[in-house]
Amino acid sequence: MAQHPTVLILTQEFDPTVDPVVRALRERDAEIVRVDLSYFPQRLSLTASDFGAERRVLRHRDRVVDLDALSGVWYRRPTTFAFDPEMGAAEVEFARSEALHGVGGILRATDCLWVNRPDLDGTAELKPYHSQLAKRLGFRTPRTLMTNDPDEVTALLRDSGGKLVYKALSGGVVHYPGAFPNGLLTTVVGDEMTEHVDRVRHTICTFQEYIEKAYEIRLTIIGNTYFPVVISSQSEESTAVDWRGADEMPYGDYVPLPDHVVKNVHALMDDLGLVYGAIDFIVTPDGDFVFLEVNPNGQFIWMEHDLGLPMSTCLAELLMSGPTFRRGDVTQIGY
Repeated sequence: MAQHPTVLILTQEFDPTVDPVVRALRERDAEIVRVDLSYFPQRLSLTASDFGAERRVLRHRDRVVDLDALSGVWYRRPTTFAFDPEMGAAEVEFARSEALHGVGGILRATDCLWVNRPDLDGTAELKPYHSQLAKRLGFRTPRTLMTNDPDEVTALLRDSGGKLVYKALSGGVVHYPGAFPNGLLTTVVGDEMTEHVDRVRHTICTFQEYIEKAYEIRLTIIGNTYFPVVISSQSEESTAVDWRGADEMPYGDYVPLPDHVVKNVHALMDDLGLVYGAIDFIVTPDGDFVFLEVNPNGQFIWMEHDLGLPMSTCLAELLMSGPTFRRGDVTQIGY
């Protein structure tokens, strides 16, 4: 590996989560290439050739980057390609298809550590899939109905015998024209659903049993380092159902994960092929861990700021450690 590892960061121009990781990389003398995929094709070029010496290169401004010399790629939150506005709709559609195959293929052929590979991210984001994997590994998960059939929901409301919640599968952000994005939090539903149940036909809707909580845990996984953060969600009404509604996060005292939870998380990350992930758990009054979901690109900087956790440093060192990630013994970091 080169004396000064090179790290490629793919993200949008405004991404405050990236900044402390960039600082940590600079402090360690890493070479950093930060670009957005929206720069392609007008401000960014990629080339793959095996005429003569085989080469894969990225060019941005006056920089030429050897993609085969990268130690790591952080696929953070890039935006989509931006084509010449003078192109017609048919030409843009063709160019986008070619770019998806070409740019995606050139980057995928790069032999280095990915956090995370976008194809693996895409699969891991499928909650019905990763929930099934979690159950197979021994995690308890909430009983769940996913459907666009109003009759199924009507029957569940009639027969469930307890509280139900509705939650979005894809993050729950609704973009209305001319307004700020609107987030849909997990919500307890009841009799009002009977009146509006026909709306279920519009898309897949997800309903789960409501599980009583002692507290919740947000687990951030960076390679083989685990950062479990306790959220005392039941201490405030605004966070009792969904802690994302907090004005100020109600943290609890650090509680390390039990060995059996670490073992199952390790196996789940291995099955999904993820190097980074954020997992949410409910801990019941009986001490049971209930798996909710894994977000392969979950936010972490708010916990670093609030609790002083060395997450950016950990991620920077992981990206510099390429080319291959090896799953090994877990270290849990407290606060």
